[in-house]
Amino acid sequence: MLGALTATTLAALFGAPLAFSPPLRNVMLAVLGALLGSAFTPDIVGRLTHWAGGLAVMLAYLVVMGAVAMTYFIRLGGYDRITGYFCATPGGLGEMTIIGEQEGGDPRVIPLVHATRVLLVVFMLPLYLNYIEGFDVPAMANLEGDRPPITWAELALLGALAAAGSVAATWLRLPGARLVGPMLVCAAAYAGGLIEGRPPTLLVALAQIVIGASLGARFVGLKFREVGRTMLFAAGSALLMLAGAIVVSKLTAPFLGFSATAILLALAPGGMAEMSLVALALNYDTAFVATMHIVRILFIIMLAPLVFRLLGWGRGKAG
Repeated sequence: MLGALTATTLAALFGAPLAFSPPLRNVMLAVLGALLGSAFTPDIVGRLTHWAGGLAVMLAYLVVMGAVAMTYFIRLGGYDRITGYFCATPGGLGEMTIIGEQEGGDPRVIPLVHATRVLLVVFMLPLYLNYIEGFDVPAMANLEGDRPPITWAELALLGALAAAGSVAATWLRLPGARLVGPMLVCAAAYAGGLIEGRPPTLLVALAQIVIGASLGARFVGLKFREVGRTMLFAAGSALLMLAGAIVVSKLTAPFLGFSATAILLALAPGGMAEMSLVALALNYDTAFVATMHIVRILFIIMLAPLVFRLLGWGRGKAG
């Protein structure tokens, strides 16, 4: 994933004539969703109540880091209050861009800040875990575990369920539908014992390459000399949020009953798909991490516009 991400980002910023296919990314997100679903074992239901503390910590993290990042963008970056607010949310690139523009924020700055944050968190977190924490982060997601190889019948069923979940979640307008829908449906199949085999390694490798490349392709058409200041401030916010996630994970791990690494992966403000892939690579509570990121996006989509209106910073009131 990091190889594809790095190559496409550099190529995009240096003006290479890149093009990317959204339908291909959607297919690979469904593949990843099916893979994440395979992490939900039949005993997962008994562990759900154990996750409540993690959800409370995540909500507190979102509120505190959102406030810190907003102050950073407004006071140090010089952005108006509306743009600074919607740049500061730790997630929701598409949703925050749309709502921020509707409220009067800068539609050029907001998506660039979020895309830069995701790229840097996705790139830096594995390096931090490898070189600072001493983890041996493998090149691709860990699929072995205790599961047998998937049979052709199971593979056909898994593909059908992933497709159905993607369509249903899109129709229901769930956030991250192309990933979340397949994950939920396939999780039910694995937790219920309907499917036992692990997804094919080749498909998962392709999914990682496509997802990494699609993240880098967001920078097509940009020139660093034109957007460098925005990207530098976005990089600063990414470092702030990642540092906050590291501190919170170490402080709360003894009380939550999870490893600090699992909590860090759950809090890290990278992409839902990308952070789930890192959890898979490390084989660290993948179901917990994936679920926390789904709830993170839901929290942001529901609470960020509400808090914005409570602040009274509507269109025309930017400071």
